[in-house]
Amino acid sequence: MSYNSFRNDIIQKDGTFYTERLEQFFTKAVELAQNERYEEAITVGDDALVLAKYSNAGYAVLYLIGMLCQAYLESEKPEVANKYFLVGMEIISENKDENADTYSDDINSFLDLKILIDEELKKKNGL
Repeated sequence: MSYNSFRNDIIQKDGTFYTERLEQFFTKAVELAQNERYEEAITVGDDALVLAKYSNAGYAVLYLIGMLCQAYLESEKPEVANKYFLVGMEIISENKDENADTYSDDINSFLDLKILIDEELKKKNGL
C-alpha cells in the first residue's frame, strides 16, 4: 500500500476524528496567540498541521495557515511567515472555484498579512 493510499484510507475511516482534534488544536493555538504566547501557539499550530493531513477539513486548513503566518510574524520570524503566506496563497488559488463565496475575503486577508510581512522583512534587512 502506498503512502497516498494509506493516508486516504485513514481520511475515509477516521477523517472526522482527526478533524475534531484539529479543531481543538486550532482553538487552543488561537487562544495562545491572543494571549501573546506566540511560541506556544506555533507549537500547537504545527501539531494541528500534522492532524490536518489526516482530517477531512479540506479548505478550512487555510485558517490554520493564516494563524501560523501571523504567529510567526509576531515572533519576529517574517521569513517563516512568508513561507506560510505562500502556502496559503496556493491553497486559495487552487480552491478559487470551490470557495468563491469566501475567495475575496480570504485573499484580502492574506494580502494584508503580506504587507506586514514585507514591512518586517525590510526592517530586518535594514531597508
